[in-house]
Amino acid sequence: TKVGEIKEAGAGGSRTEIQAKADAEAKFMAGQGIARQRQAIISGLRESVNSFKAEVAGVDAKQVMDLMIVTQYFDMMKDIGASSKTNAVFMNHSPGALEELTQAVQKGFLTSLPAAPGFAPANQSMGR
Repeated sequence: TKVGEIKEAGAGGSRTEIQAKADAEAKFMAGQGIARQRQAIISGLRESVNSFKAEVAGVDAKQVMDLMIVTQYFDMMKDIGASSKTNAVFMNHSPGALEELTQAVQKGFLTSLPAAPGFAPANQSMGR
């Protein structure tokens, strides 16, 4: 009947609205989890940098962060090499190349971040 069709259409709309609200809530909660994870990472990095600076005389926070970035890079390379289904590209790992490597990793990370409104990062080409 016509009344039954109208009721069914209304129920379908309600289900769609409830599903949309549930999806929105799930995305909000996932965002909260990601934000907490990032806060924990930053807190851990801060603690690591301060601990390293306290233990080793003559280093600053940038040097510690550079070391951490390079260490993470080597960990990533180890993980790539451990899997038989990946390809690895080996790069120059000489002591003189570490600064360039650090800059390349930082540039790759920073360019992947969304720009803040009104902020336009400078286009810099890497020297080769």
